[in-house]
Parts: sequence; structure tokens; C-alpha cells
Amino acid sequence: MPHFPIVADIPSMYYTGVAEQKMTDHGQDRRREKRLDISSVNLPFLGTRGADHSCFQYVVLDLSKSGIGFAIPNWVVSREGVRKGDTVNFHLPINIGEQYYNQGVIVWTRWDEAIGAQTCGAVLGSKGRPSYPVFISIESGSVSVNLEEFEVRDSLLCRVIKDTAFLKKGVDIYLGHLVPFFSRIARYPREEYPQLKSFLLSDIRSRVREHCDQLEALYVRTRMETPGRSDVARFIDLEELRAVVESEIYVEIFKAAFSDEGIIPYLNAIKDLENRLYFNYNTIVMLYLHSL
Repeated sequence: MPHFPIVADIPSMYYTGVAEQKMTDHGQDRRREKRLDISSVNLPFLGTRGADHSCFQYVVLDLSKSGIGFAIPNWVVSREGVRKGDTVNFHLPINIGEQYYNQGVIVWTRWDEAIGAQTCGAVLGSKGRPSYPVFISIESGSVSVNLEEFEVRDSLLCRVIKDTAFLKKGVDIYLGHLVPFFSRIARYPREEYPQLKSFLLSDIRSRVREHCDQLEALYVRTRMETPGRSDVARFIDLEELRAVVESEIYVEIFKAAFSDEGIIPYLNAIKDLENRLYFNYNTIVMLYLHSL
């Protein structure tokens, strides 16, 4: 998997050190407090644009008490870049005091030739406590995994994978509800509908079910082999995991094909499940980093 050329020194402990650095002026970024240089988190996370739920990969560059700097790799920008004013969900809890933030509004973007990426700055907003004890802590200057707060028999990795499999199954269930609904609202000639159904419904649901099976198999393997906290990087293939977690559904195509407003609640419900899938994926990336 391609990485950005950010030098990483990732310890095998459960806390990844974050070095403080002074504020430098990037584009229109005007954060005056010190920023934390995330020098050891060099793997892509998954984020989404708020307006259309489009998913993209990003790498965290720095954090402060009011904002986040991140980069979107060149192989993603051509498809899913961001613009100033966009709301972005990072699906990555950032702990400041007693609050957790996971969204932001883009305040600047620019192209960085040195790393071949679109670099961006966002003001943090939208509070929400994480589902798992994995978060970036501004106060302690570290990326933290506090396993003492997780009181379950299964390992944290096993629990996250199990939940991920259930979430993807939920996507399949909603798609199942959409199939008969689309047959009623489709405004296409009778002879064209079977082809449209095959492309927009049957093919997509087939991919979702395949991904459900893959996640279920991964959960069973995790439960049987019970990898230790230091074994996550050897156990998980992040590229394969990302491929089964990412959305199979393009909302705008569905909206264009079926203009009936009745499909919106279904699509929103699916996107809500997918947002939780991205959060789970990012949690596994954090566990992966801490196992190196």
C-alpha cells in the first residue's frame, strides 16, 4: 500500500508519541496555538464529505485544539478531493478536554508537490463520544488506546470486526427493502427495467453480500486465532479490509435513476451505517499502528 513520505517511528507500546511543533502558515490557516505533528501516523484513514457522503482516504499531518491538517493522496484527489467550505467527517475521534470531535469544515486547501498530495486544513466541530476507547488525545500529546475502559471478554480487535460485519449486514438488509420499492417507483419502460435492476440493484447487492461473507469469515478467524495486541499488523491486511468496508453504493447515481423522494430515507439509513463502518475501519488502523 502506498505511504506518504512522512518519517514514522512507531513504538510497540499502546501510546504513540506526538511531537509538538510551532505554528507555520499553510495557505489560509490561521491557527495560533501550537500544533501537534503526528509524525508516526502515516497510514491512510477513511473520511467522507458531508454533502454527498463520498468516501476518500486521508493522512493526518498535524492537530491543534481548534483544527486539523491532513493530506489527500494524489491517487484519490482526482476522484474525491475537497474544497474550501466543505464539511468533512474524519471518522476519527479527537479528544480535547472532556470533548471528542470527529468533523470539521475545510478552511484552506493547496497542492503540495513535495508529498504529491492535496493538503488541507479544517476547523474542528461536531462532538460525539467514540464507540471504542481509541482516540487522538490533544491534552496528553499522544494517540491513545485505553484498553482498561473496554470491559469485554473478546479482544478489542475481535469486537470491532464483529461489529463491522453486523453493520455491513445492515446495509444488505436495507438494500433488500429497496428492491421491491424500486420496482414500484421506476419510471422506465418495462423492457428497460430488468437491465436497470441488474446494474443498480442486483450487482450492487451481490457485492455487498460478498463483502458480508468476507467480514464474517474475518471475524470467525479473529475469534478462533485470538491475535494478541502486538499481532494486529501481521493479522490484518488493511487494503483488503478497506475494499470490503468502503461503500458499494453511489448515492448520486441512485438519485438520478430514481427521482422519487421516497428513496432518500433508505439511502440516508445506508449512509449512516457506512459512516459507522468507516469509523470502525479507522479504529482498526489505529490498532494496526500500535502493533508495529
